[in-house]
Amino acid sequence: MRFEWMREGPAEKCGAQCREWISASGAIVDTTVMDFEAFAQTRDVRGATIALDSPGGSVVQGLALGREFRRLDIVTTVGKSVRIGATDSDQRAMLSPNATCNSMCVYVLLGGVQRNVPEEARVLVHQIWPASKRNDANATTYSAANVVAIQRVSGELGRYIVDMGADIELFEISSRIPPWEEMRSLTREELRRLRIHTIDDPFGKLPMVRAAALPGKKMDFAMVSLNPLGWTIVERRGLRALVRQHPITIEGQEIGAFEIAFSCSDKPDIFRVSYAEKRFAQNAAGGLVDRVEAVGISVRQENSYFRTLLTMEDSVPTKGAMELVSRARGTIAASLLETAVATAAAEGMASASQQGMIVATTTTDKVRTVIRVGQTGLAEGLRILSTSCSDQLPH
Repeated sequence: MRFEWMREGPAEKCGAQCREWISASGAIVDTTVMDFEAFAQTRDVRGATIALDSPGGSVVQGLALGREFRRLDIVTTVGKSVRIGATDSDQRAMLSPNATCNSMCVYVLLGGVQRNVPEEARVLVHQIWPASKRNDANATTYSAANVVAIQRVSGELGRYIVDMGADIELFEISSRIPPWEEMRSLTREELRRLRIHTIDDPFGKLPMVRAAALPGKKMDFAMVSLNPLGWTIVERRGLRALVRQHPITIEGQEIGAFEIAFSCSDKPDIFRVSYAEKRFAQNAAGGLVDRVEAVGISVRQENSYFRTLLTMEDSVPTKGAMELVSRARGTIAASLLETAVATAAAEGMASASQQGMIVATTTTDKVRTVIRVGQTGLAEGLRILSTSCSDQLPH
C-alpha cells in the first residue's frame, strides 16, 4: 500500500477551497504499518481524510493499521486518486468514487473515526483463509496449526469490529463466503446498518444533530459536536456533559447499550458520573428478572487500575419484563481521567487489552459484562468540560 498526500485540482477551479486527503492504494503487506508510520512523520496527519482503494491483504497489518487510524482520529473513505497536472512540490488530483475496498481493506476502513462509502464505490467481503491455500482450498490439506491460527484470527477480527463501533453482523456475513466463491458486495442498506458508512461527506464539517437515543429512552439534549463512535460534548439543560454511548456485549453478542456521562460538580477537581443502560431482561430461576446490582468504572494509571463503584439508583424491568432499565451515579477525580489520557498518549495504546477505561456491571444472578471503552475524543472533551466547569464555579 502506498501513501501519498493529495491536493484537489485543478487549482483554478477550487481555489482556496481545494480539499486535501491521503491516498492509500494497493495491497496491505507486511511493511504497510511501518510505511504509514514513516509517512506520518513527514506531516501532521491527525484528523486527516484517507481515501482507500485496496484489494486487501495481511490480516495482522490490516488490523494494526486500522487501530493506528483510530488513534489519530482519521476519517476514512473509499476513493481512487486520479492525478492531474502536478509538479514535484504540488501534487494535484481528483478523487474518484469509482474505487473498491475488498477483504482486509474493509477492516482498515472501519478504523476511521467516521467512515464514508460513496454510492459508486464497492465494498466486498469473504472468509479469512490461509493465503497459501486460498487458490485451491478444496485440494489442499490443513494442519492443526492452520485451524488454531484461523480460530485465533477470527476472534481478533470479531473483537476489532466491536471495538471500532461496527455491528458484529459484518463478521457473520463475511464468514458465509468461502474462498471458492466470489467475494460478496455489501449493499447500501447493509453499509449503513452495519455502521460501516457513518457520514455522507468525508470532508464536511460534522452536522449539529440530535444524539441517537438508547432503545426506548428519550434523550432530550442537542449535540454540540457529533462523534458517534467516540466521546462527545453535549448540552443538557444548559450545562455541558462529556458523553459516551456503547453497546453492551457478552462474547460479541449485543444485549443492550449504555451511556456514561461526566459533568461538573461543585468542586473544581471532581466530576459527577451518571450511567444509564437498557438491555434485554433475562429471567433467572423462579421467573425473577436478573437486575443489575453493581456498576464500576476502572481507569488505567501506568501499570494498575483504579476502580470506583457507582451507587445504583434503580434497575427496573419495563412493562412485560422484556427490557431492563438501570441507572447509577457517582463521582470521579478529574485528575484520574487526565492521567489515564496522558498514560494512553505516552504509550500509544493500539491494543484493545490496553485501553485506559473499563465499564463493568454485575447482575443479581452474577452475570458480568466488561466493556473496554476507547479514548477517541476523550482528551479534547475533558479539556472543554474542565474549562466549562471552571467558568461555572464562583470566583
